[in-house]
Amino acid sequence: MKAYLITFSFFIYSFYFFSQSWITSVNTSPFPANDCDIVSIFIVGNMPSSNCTYTSSHTISGNTINIDINVTCGGLGLPVITPYNETVVLGTIPSNNYVLIVNQYSAGTLIETNSSSLNIGICCSSVASINLANNSNCIGDASSFIDLGTIADSLIWTDNGLVFNPSPSALGWIYNFNTTGVHNITLTAIDSSGCFDTSNVVLTIYDLPEIIMNPVSASCNTCADGEVFVTVVSGPMPHQLLWSTGGSSNPLTGLNPGSYTATLTDGNACSITDSINVGNSVSIFENNNINFSFFPNPNNGKFSLNIIDKKSKLRSIQIFDFSGKLILTKFLEVNSNSPYVVDLDIDKGIYLLMINNKSKKLIIR
Repeated sequence: MKAYLITFSFFIYSFYFFSQSWITSVNTSPFPANDCDIVSIFIVGNMPSSNCTYTSSHTISGNTINIDINVTCGGLGLPVITPYNETVVLGTIPSNNYVLIVNQYSAGTLIETNSSSLNIGICCSSVASINLANNSNCIGDASSFIDLGTIADSLIWTDNGLVFNPSPSALGWIYNFNTTGVHNITLTAIDSSGCFDTSNVVLTIYDLPEIIMNPVSASCNTCADGEVFVTVVSGPMPHQLLWSTGGSSNPLTGLNPGSYTATLTDGNACSITDSINVGNSVSIFENNNINFSFFPNPNNGKFSLNIIDKKSKLRSIQIFDFSGKLILTKFLEVNSNSPYVVDLDIDKGIYLLMINNKSKKLIIR
């Protein structure tokens, strides 16, 4: 019976020994690897018994890397497959296409060989590394690219695939884009061997807001009853208006004749500045203008117009919105003895009523 058990156990051990896959996997880290990397080989394998141990060694000869796993078993143990994990650190090795051979030995006898290829590339000395000072900017303002450690013999910049050349700055580079929209910026750093690295940032350029300034003349050279109204033509909300005289009201009222400047900042933080001159009704430019009045104001589109000029019998009136767009023109015969009744079929809003180049604000509710 004892001989039978020994024979049976030997049969099981022999079956494992000759049918088992001893080297399960061989992997490399990092992958892919270059000649500046510390290369490690990870081996997962099996030993034939629970009382086995292993040691590893490696050699590099030419383009061949040999790793030997030597398994030894001693003492009491069960004949069961026992897995192991081994890490073999090769360190930095020259660039080459290597044959990686892993041999597993048991008591000095080769029981399995695993062969694979290992490609070690060349480390690139070029480094491309940039960031943006701001992810968005306004057209006309310089955009700043911050250098985070770029190393290269030559640089190529592209904006949506088209080459451009920013100027060096204290932080890196600056460039003034003349087109709005999304700009996909790629910096390619190239060394003397042709090896390259890239860095990418995305920048949005916004258009400037657009405004129209419309003045209402003061009634005399020293009268503080002139006005300026700003109409925003383009630019996202919110809008912030600032006058050169201070304040942000719109229209700006109670003005003496003179020049007034407004700065509008839109929701993209882009600003536009414009100026306009508020005249007076007795200036040289307006000596030939008609003096007129109308009431009520505000009104619902119907009002009485009184023209203080008894000589001419024909006048045209023009209605503009505050963007400067002509809404309508009407011709009328002036009755020297009574006001002219005007009935306008236009939307509610604030308009400019102009007669012979003189204008006054008209409010229709």
